[in-house]
Amino acid sequence: MLKSRRSFLKLAALSACALPKYAFCFNGADDRIKVAIVGCGRSGRKAACAMSKADSNVSIVALADAFTDCAFGMRDDLARAIGASNRGGNRVFDVPDSRVFVGLDSYKAAVDCGVDAVVFATPPVFRPREFEAAVSAGKHAFLEKPVCVDPVQARKMWELARLAKDRKLTAVCGLQRRYHAGYREAMKRLHDGQIGRVISAQCFWLLSHFDGMELKTPPGADPEQLEYQLRNWALFTWACGDHIVEQQVHNLDVMRWAFGRDPLHVLGVGGRSVDLPMPQYGNRFSHFSVDYDYGDGVHLQAVCRQEPNTAQFVAERFVGTDGVLETSLFSRQTMRGKVNWTYDDAPDCVVEEYGEFLRSVRGGAALNTVAESADSAMMAVAGRLSAYSGLKFKYEWAKRRSKESLFPKELKFGRMPIAALPVPGKYKLV
Repeated sequence: MLKSRRSFLKLAALSACALPKYAFCFNGADDRIKVAIVGCGRSGRKAACAMSKADSNVSIVALADAFTDCAFGMRDDLARAIGASNRGGNRVFDVPDSRVFVGLDSYKAAVDCGVDAVVFATPPVFRPREFEAAVSAGKHAFLEKPVCVDPVQARKMWELARLAKDRKLTAVCGLQRRYHAGYREAMKRLHDGQIGRVISAQCFWLLSHFDGMELKTPPGADPEQLEYQLRNWALFTWACGDHIVEQQVHNLDVMRWAFGRDPLHVLGVGGRSVDLPMPQYGNRFSHFSVDYDYGDGVHLQAVCRQEPNTAQFVAERFVGTDGVLETSLFSRQTMRGKVNWTYDDAPDCVVEEYGEFLRSVRGGAALNTVAESADSAMMAVAGRLSAYSGLKFKYEWAKRRSKESLFPKELKFGRMPIAALPVPGKYKLV
């Protein structure tokens, strides 16, 4: 199941998408939810499939991407797949050439093309500027995780979350465990005290590959070109935040859900396998281990690793005074101790999260999960900062005062210098 994250959705699976009826109605003659998707990679394709499964009266009407081949390639694939499900006057997928937007600023055209909602599935570094455009235009937004890659962006997202709430906009983030029936029941049981007082926790995201190794550029392409770095964005810290932010944010979001508060101190270690060539495979780490100190002797250990030919393991574990709770999207949720419980079957939580998003848009519920998603991303960012620098610091400093910003000072196609691999003890915190 872990490998599915690395593959584009199969066309056969897309064409077989079930189309259930919606539960709420817009006021007016046209009750379709018209959606634009910004970012035409694997997450954009996943979004299209999930929405078509979640709501029969959704219509994907626009696509945007930095690259022409990605935008039109996804349009043509989805037109053959999801387009086959078009029914009567409701076209589930209806994207003519005139609504395929290309370029570094193509998200602006997607936001302004008459849609009700926008899905943002571009490299994470772009999430704040995209969300700001959506909020300013009064558009509902689905934001793929993570919603930020540095402390400056986290603070921007908290500000935008408040503004979206004031404007009664739906804004949902792609942390799908929050929509998984087994995880929801597990968190309810934890908060009800069924394992007693939590005294320690661990989370693991260990993969047997280095995400992004399947280069999307021709052999011999120059890594110091913006095009190379955007096409292979998962390899570069400025674009993805490193894999502790881009991927382990799922684990850390479960921890935020469970603890409901910030840690007090952060101390991390990390590094990069010496046989991962630079700069072809970017400048990020391949492994992290971070200790989050919650005070009163309670610690969370977060471990993530992406290295070829190593053991895979993805899970969260909570140790309490009366038992142990273990959760995993790839296996089951289990409680052992005074209370014994197992949950091993649930509907597709990606479809569920898009279903809740679309129902909120349709019903005007203004569901907004941006602030809590920024909280989870900020935990991951703090872990990265500690591992890069080798320093222990107060979490509050990173959250409120750190000035680290990864967004390029100038974003244009051409030469894009690559930052050196961070060296603990030399990497400077700002």
